Amino acid sequence: MKRTFLVIAVFAILVSCNRTQKNESKDESTDPKSKVEKPSAVVPKQNKLFGIEAAYVKYQNNVAGQELIREWWFDQYGNRQYEEYYGDIMGQKTGSKSLVLDGYKYNWDFDDESGTKSRFYHATTNYDEVSDEDIKKYGIQKHGYEEIMGKKCLKVTTEKPVKSTSWVWNNIPLRTEAVYAGNNMIMEVIEISTSNIDEKIFEMPEGITFSE
Repeated sequence: MKRTFLVIAVFAILVSCNRTQKNESKDESTDPKSKVEKPSAVVPKQNKLFGIEAAYVKYQNNVAGQELIREWWFDQYGNRQYEEYYGDIMGQKTGSKSLVLDGYKYNWDFDDESGTKSRFYHATTNYDEVSDEDIKKYGIQKHGYEEIMGKKCLKVTTEKPVKSTSWVWNNIPLRTEAVYAGNNMIMEVIEISTSNIDEKIFEMPEGITFSE
């Protein structure tokens, strides 16, 4: 059990390897239905964290020889997000969930009745706008474009916070390879869809108490 949570923590570091510039994101929409009826009235008020409005992305991750799955949904250009990190222990999912809604992030574990609530801060991965200061600070280099899952991805290497290579599409990493504490880590997309995102996935969970 402890090993699974350690792998989840390491994977969080793996995801952070793709991030360089911090921006606060607050969802300023009101009624979710208005997004369907009048999308133009919602989008201009939001930070566009990703280059596409909505997507479902499923990753397979291998950290220290253990497999971990990440399922991630977002819409409103990333202002609403829901994701699950989990491994399989004796046929049961073990891991954590998170929800980004109205400028806050909610975290809780599978089969738990309590969680945490905090302001949502998002680190972007827009390498077209990364500053010279960050390029030097993180040792960022661009290596042209390669195709992954039919998507044209920018290949980028970084030296800090860990040495990594990432393939990024619309600010979304589709593959990342890194080495942390002597362990090889690979995160790669195995499924991606940009349509038919069910808005119910972004509803607050029932029976969970969140503390700030």
